[in-house]
Amino acid sequence: MSPPGRIYGRPNPGQVGRPTTVQSTAGFPPGSGGFGSARVVPTPRNGRRSQHGAVLVHPPTEQLRGNWLPKPFALAGNGLLTDAQAPVRGKAAPWARHRRGRGTRDHTVPQMYLRHFAQHRARRQYELRARRIDKLDLPFPVMTASIGAEGGFYWGTTLDGKAHHACEELFTLLEGQAETVLKTLLDDRDWALTPHWPLAPAPRSALAWWMAAQVLRTTRQRKRLAHLHPPAEADDALPEEIARFAANNPHLNYIVSNIAAMAAALYGRPWGLGFSDMCLLTSDVPVAIWNRPDEEDQLLALAHSDVMLPLDPHRLLFLPNPRQRMHDPSKRTDHLLHVSGALGMALVDVAFDVADEFVVYHPQHDPWEHWSPSGPRQPKPWAGETHSAPEYLMEYPVFQAHLNIESRWTKEHPPRRKAAS
Repeated sequence: MSPPGRIYGRPNPGQVGRPTTVQSTAGFPPGSGGFGSARVVPTPRNGRRSQHGAVLVHPPTEQLRGNWLPKPFALAGNGLLTDAQAPVRGKAAPWARHRRGRGTRDHTVPQMYLRHFAQHRARRQYELRARRIDKLDLPFPVMTASIGAEGGFYWGTTLDGKAHHACEELFTLLEGQAETVLKTLLDDRDWALTPHWPLAPAPRSALAWWMAAQVLRTTRQRKRLAHLHPPAEADDALPEEIARFAANNPHLNYIVSNIAAMAAALYGRPWGLGFSDMCLLTSDVPVAIWNRPDEEDQLLALAHSDVMLPLDPHRLLFLPNPRQRMHDPSKRTDHLLHVSGALGMALVDVAFDVADEFVVYHPQHDPWEHWSPSGPRQPKPWAGETHSAPEYLMEYPVFQAHLNIESRWTKEHPPRRKAAS
């Protein structure tokens, strides 16, 4: 039997003590209500590893160098686009397009991603369950197109004072490439953990770029930046709409200045593809940088922390931190993990703690059936919160390469087990 995983959980507020150790092999912790564990079965001998093996290589420079960015992001001067570089579609000029920008609904979380947590209701209709952080007791149904949408959130201005929407166009490009990779990871007919693992360099690069974008594009990121570097007073000479878009420039510049380096850092780390018995949620901060979500140096925080991305209600990507890789050689390459019992609840805790305004989950995979928030979340200094942040350190065994989990357990739930008396 594999050694049990452990999660060092949040200490009681105001107390400093030894972290709690929770065994993860029991399937569920005492008193949780009990959720069953998915059945683990052997994988056919030829169905586990891809031809690319499990050895990590350094990022291919032709895919991750800075000038891989689309042409609209050939940066000038301080990172702002010039008018000549502002992208133009069809015959629309940037000035004409910004007037439509007043009505654009820029999604801060990709609809493509949210659909993996949604129930398909009708053609192009995908329903989620959502909870606002300030109204957790009031869950509500919502379509993927209707949540996480902010008017003009990714509009900016060029050095010449013209409106552009180049950041949104970059995100659209990255999402199109990442969507194919996510389908590879999540849509295998037979297995919950795809046999096409680890990923080849090209899809790995596409997903690394997309993940970097999710770290940088969030509402929480914009609030963090505004708190660290308060915006300058608006220029009264600018038209109102242009002034509003210009206020977005610091965040947009931060995105394009850091996305290439962050993608390279993500690409070069070992990745774990995991299955969780516990139903997972996601939020308006999809990629969780454990324990350091609001560090001033986001690239350094990402390099030294565990990184987690829930992929759907039962699967996730987990990038172990350098300490784990130092002590466990099996985590120095891409690997698999099976998250059972209280360990899965801790993953929900981490995803919940970093959310900015809302969390979402699949209507038939409600984490609240077995879990509820406890203790403080990650503080928001821009909102006046100064409490101590929860901290986590996860230890887990690498899932054996000859085992897998049947794909039906990504949709079905095993019968509940009764807690031992």
